[in-house]
Amino acid sequence: MAAGERIETGLLEKLVPFSSLSETHLAELSRKGTLEEHPRGSILFKRGEENRHCHYLLAGSVDLADADFNITRVSSADERAHAALDTNQPHMVTAITTSPVRVLLFDKDYVDLVLTWDQAGNYLVQDLEEDEVLDADADWMSCLLQSRLFTSIPPANIQQLFAKFEEARVKADDVVVNQGDPGDFFYVVKSGVARISRRIQSGGDVTDVVLAELRAGDVFGEDALIGDAPRNATVKMVTDGSLMRLDKKDFSHLMQDPVLEFIEFEELEALIAEGERKIEVLDVRLPLEFKQGHIEGSRSVPLHAIRKIVDELDADVTYITTCDGGRRSTLAAYLLNQYGFEALVLKDPPDLESSAA
Repeated sequence: MAAGERIETGLLEKLVPFSSLSETHLAELSRKGTLEEHPRGSILFKRGEENRHCHYLLAGSVDLADADFNITRVSSADERAHAALDTNQPHMVTAITTSPVRVLLFDKDYVDLVLTWDQAGNYLVQDLEEDEVLDADADWMSCLLQSRLFTSIPPANIQQLFAKFEEARVKADDVVVNQGDPGDFFYVVKSGVARISRRIQSGGDVTDVVLAELRAGDVFGEDALIGDAPRNATVKMVTDGSLMRLDKKDFSHLMQDPVLEFIEFEELEALIAEGERKIEVLDVRLPLEFKQGHIEGSRSVPLHAIRKIVDELDADVTYITTCDGGRRSTLAAYLLNQYGFEALVLKDPPDLESSAA
């Protein structure tokens, strides 16, 4: 065991899918990893066990044995070692060390959270760069009702929705949302001006980058609620104003749940076999994750790139979003529904490595 040993971000940059993360999130990960050393003949994990950790082989070699006792040898010198040894849930193989090994472990759920946080932040930047700024006197209720998102919300929910919003008076320089904090509310700007900034770490320096200004009718805060991830930016008031906010529980019940639909893999296979509906599976993980294994016939569209492909999508197609943790696919389906497409979330995707094209 190498407890307390510092993990360099340069090491993480060589691992899939961390190579595409920002320095800020690499620094977060470096504080969460655990380095372990095991002698030859050790069992790192067993087939059928709950997969709670991402195991990265840094030194030595292991044998991966599947249900039919087929053996795959992985050495730290192999390109295969740049990815986690087994990402399936539960484990599809047993990992046995064939030499002394050095292994880096991360909590699997935490990795999914960081990836969602990072990609949602990238999406936010693109979204704010292209959005038109609404008139300062726009009515916040009218702005919400004009959103395509409301076409998927039952009429009864809309009435309840507005009844649940509460008003919060804010002053200039008030911090409404702080990057890194857990999500608690969904916000609509009723009056005033707010500024969104994102803390970026680069070359050891930390800077706050201004992304956009929010005015009456603009919304923020939904990403952290849907992805169950920390806030990916800070929102600070520029002027005095008023915000309408909806707490996480009501947001989920009245806005998120009616919009999102889930589908089991067996149901997906049945729909494709019937051929009555056009179906396309969108894998919203990062390209390097997709390369390691994916559902046959699926298309790689990282979460942060959803906006870029909207004009290419077909309104007659039902889109199925998938990832390996659930957060990113849920957020992707929500965003696609906002754009007016029919999108479902794939629950419990199959063994992605054996499904690779």
